[in-house]
Amino acid sequence: MKRFLSISVLISAAIMQVAAHNFDDFNCFAVLAGRHATTDGSVLLAHNEDDSGEQMLNIYTVPRNEQKGTSKYLWIEFPGMKVADAALNEYGVAVVSDACRSREDRADVTDGGVVYEVRMTVAKYARSARHGVELIKELMEKRGYADSGRTYIIADSREGWVCSLVRGRHWVAQRVPDDQVMIIPNNYCITEVNLEDTANFMGSPDLISYAIERGWYNPETDGPFSFKKVYSNPKTLHSDRNYIRHMSALNLITGKNYTTDPNTYPFSVKANRKIGINDLIEVLGSHGDNVIVKTQHKKAPLHPSCICVDRTINASIFQLRNWLPTEIGSLIWTTGGRPCYELFVPWYVGMSKSPEGFQRFTTAEEAEAKHFSDAKNMRASYPEAAAWKFISFWEWLISDYNKYIGATKNATHKLQQEVFKQQTEFEAGFVNLYDSKTKIVTERAKLEKRLNNYTASWYDRYFKTLEKIKKSQK
Repeated sequence: MKRFLSISVLISAAIMQVAAHNFDDFNCFAVLAGRHATTDGSVLLAHNEDDSGEQMLNIYTVPRNEQKGTSKYLWIEFPGMKVADAALNEYGVAVVSDACRSREDRADVTDGGVVYEVRMTVAKYARSARHGVELIKELMEKRGYADSGRTYIIADSREGWVCSLVRGRHWVAQRVPDDQVMIIPNNYCITEVNLEDTANFMGSPDLISYAIERGWYNPETDGPFSFKKVYSNPKTLHSDRNYIRHMSALNLITGKNYTTDPNTYPFSVKANRKIGINDLIEVLGSHGDNVIVKTQHKKAPLHPSCICVDRTINASIFQLRNWLPTEIGSLIWTTGGRPCYELFVPWYVGMSKSPEGFQRFTTAEEAEAKHFSDAKNMRASYPEAAAWKFISFWEWLISDYNKYIGATKNATHKLQQEVFKQQTEFEAGFVNLYDSKTKIVTERAKLEKRLNNYTASWYDRYFKTLEKIKKSQK
């Protein structure tokens, strides 16, 4: 979406970045909090998806396919995109990713390597976060990674893993400590690697020797091996677009003030409090107001690099709980765009049907088959899709951002707190639909219907709220 924006900090920041950076290098942001670091004992995975151009949000409730051996999963799909989609499957395994450009210039791949297949393989087959990493290992060994580099963040209700891939066959994965929070912009975040610690690390056995061979790492002069420092593209690692976002999140999570040197950022940190969904909404919606640094952009405001930007097309928070049946305990709180003002609506993995307007095709099978072939002129081809309701409101909002943003935030914040308040009561109504000891659902049809209707009802209220906001500003 290209247009002149208002003088607000958010919009000015985004404009300055257009000239300064290639957005392909700086799309997306993620935070993962271990179960002992959160307010309710869940594993929380938060993610912003940032992409320019015409993007159409679809969310499919993909059924299990017994013949193909694939799992049921919720699929956040953006047609035509190789690296934008996210998923949560019936085993409570969530997967998102962030671009992380590497310094590797050798394409050691077979049959073209893999990119899109990585997330889809995890969504369809992973039984746990660790299993998801093992599946990625198989893909890397068989075919290799085709793009420069990327980090996949994979979580379930007990643990979270960060899996960083480099063009070709090299990769490393690290488990996030249960009592800590991991933050990643668009550069690798794994530092020291100990492949002998198989409980917390996996990766290529020649990770260090290969770096020595390429001249990227000298043990005698460079000190302890740091994957982030050695394998990252230096320009990406030290870009203000990355370290300012990372600083903003670190400051919000820890209450400390971090420096601008990304090499000083640890893999994960202990928060200064238990982290909840509201905390992650604040992080995902950050405009960098808590960071004051000098940048290369002479005409830019003090914080030209934000976490929430004009091209944020989706924000999601995966809440993964192990004390409930997965159908209820694992859900995605998701938006249709920018998290600084939009409503996060719950999608439970036990749902069987998406609300009207969220599936451009009747079946997910057709959507997957046409994911790349039918990805142009979507607004004209599918005018009734819910995606355009989010985008139309954004277009109205930025026509006079400073005038409209206050009323918008007030209205959506009020509705958001109502959603949170109702969650406990809503979920308590399911106690007769599953066995409390085994956590096996006994009344699946009833459960699915209630979950389907619940999510649909919140979108109905939200879209009506957006229309009321517009009318109130006339």
